[in-house]
Amino acid sequence: MKKQLFFVAAIGALLNSVSLLAENVTVACSSFGDTSVWEYVSNPGQYQEEKSHWGVLRELNGHTAKNNAPFWGISGLAKNGEGKSYYHTLSFLPQQLVGVTNVWLEFAYFAEGLDSGENIQWCLFCDTTNLFGSLTRLQLDTSNEWETVSIAVPQDADSAGIIFRIKQQGASDYAGIGNVALRGETCPERGAFPTLAITTANWDRVEISLDLSEDMNLLCRSENKNYFVTNRPQNESSYETGANLGKTVVVSVNEKEFSDENVAPGNTYYYKAWGCSPEGTYSCGSQIREVTVPELPVVDVAVPSVEEGTLSDEIAVVRRPEVDEKLTVLVDLATSRDFLPNPGLFFSEYGKGSGNNRYLEIYNPCPEAIELDGMNVCIFKNGSEVAGQTLALFGSLPSYETLLICNNKADAELTNVADIVSAKIDFTGNDAVALIKGDEILDIIGVIGEDPGTAWPIGEYATGTANHTIIRYPYVNRGSSSWRSKEWEVLEKDFFNDLKNHECSETRPGSIVFEGLAVPEDGLTLTNLSVGKLYYLRAKTAYKGATGAHGGVCGPFQLIPEPGALLFLVLLLFGASSLRSFPL
Repeated sequence: MKKQLFFVAAIGALLNSVSLLAENVTVACSSFGDTSVWEYVSNPGQYQEEKSHWGVLRELNGHTAKNNAPFWGISGLAKNGEGKSYYHTLSFLPQQLVGVTNVWLEFAYFAEGLDSGENIQWCLFCDTTNLFGSLTRLQLDTSNEWETVSIAVPQDADSAGIIFRIKQQGASDYAGIGNVALRGETCPERGAFPTLAITTANWDRVEISLDLSEDMNLLCRSENKNYFVTNRPQNESSYETGANLGKTVVVSVNEKEFSDENVAPGNTYYYKAWGCSPEGTYSCGSQIREVTVPELPVVDVAVPSVEEGTLSDEIAVVRRPEVDEKLTVLVDLATSRDFLPNPGLFFSEYGKGSGNNRYLEIYNPCPEAIELDGMNVCIFKNGSEVAGQTLALFGSLPSYETLLICNNKADAELTNVADIVSAKIDFTGNDAVALIKGDEILDIIGVIGEDPGTAWPIGEYATGTANHTIIRYPYVNRGSSSWRSKEWEVLEKDFFNDLKNHECSETRPGSIVFEGLAVPEDGLTLTNLSVGKLYYLRAKTAYKGATGAHGGVCGPFQLIPEPGALLFLVLLLFGASSLRSFPL
């Protein structure tokens, strides 16, 4: 036999000889009538030829197992109609290793007629993790011999199984797997594992119960179930609540009922528990339980009312909804039901003209200057997802003014009036151009990662961004992180009559006045509201850094000066859930 196979068999012989010093027990073996032990998967599906899939046999091309015992056999695999071969997988499913230690898994196999490119694979599978992977890929042909293999299971593993795969492409090939068994030495200290149950999951806690004969136990939480494979309690070690076991954390010690409140709404968590003997030996771990913490509740903001005696103070009060006191209620106020974000820098003009006449104009629609440090103009060429050119901006852009940037080889009409002249302003009509700060796209022309061909179309112009000047319509007062071709007017190439000048009207008014202001128990007082202006409100809940979805929009409402009467009038309410009665 090959040296590699002899070495594996030698390890098995050594394990068997050592195990004679202690009481050996069988955890599980190949009972072919037990469907909970075996699983068969074929990709893309079973071939139709006789014996062309794993099946329980007692004889295959003259091969019989010891004592004429049944075994899994396979033969006659051929390439499919596309000329491809596939692995056919047979799994001895992971079994719980309760009350045993020094565990090993053994099996016998034969292979006949395997040629180049054909092979059998096996790998040990412990605690949901493939421990060996392709390291066990072997190209074998045992002729008429059955070979025995023994594989040591890592200490403290809670479960173990094995996966077999075969790829063959000729009808004269045969293989068999038999006498599969998990064996170990008795270890009462690694007794029955705890039964773990999630009884309740709320947005602020997870309720857990443990059923365990011993009083001593350890409950751990993780954000990935595979972390439990290597991040587990060690024998003769004591742990306190909050201790980290690598990437898992101890959430409870010696409790049968537990409420875990260190969770965030909407997140998924995994729990696993271990029992512990008085000698400090941890049992086989429990089944892993998965739970997704529910999202935060959605609330509708209370209808504002004008405080009595504030006829000239222009003040309104927002009442806090009746929700759990642990929740923070955050409210937004806007002058548009769409809650448009506040205006910000955006591209107001773009030119891809003749020769090197390439330029960009950036406009500040805000009533105050905006610092440019940290902002970059990035050019993504020919559908690339990585910027090929990046121009860092600096200084500040005054209110209602523009910043003109052009190519250093552009015509004098551009370079003489430009604020920045750079060779990095080098784009064609099919390149995406973005104004970026950090990871945030403030505005963009085109689509990153897509190549439209010659140019991005705009309206009736198939080559809108090539050999044209395009100017933002006046109603636009902020940029967009996605390409909005409808916001642009297309003009002839090398149209320079509108440089360093941009109009931004309020034909699309409305923006957020403030966002995320917490509503105290006695309500939130809104001051400095403009009399006669329309306002809208919405609210969401927050807890431990997580926020829920916004509730319904309340409004519009406005303050109306009428001496001797309340100044507040609700014109319209959206959604029956927000409807309330109030004095006028």
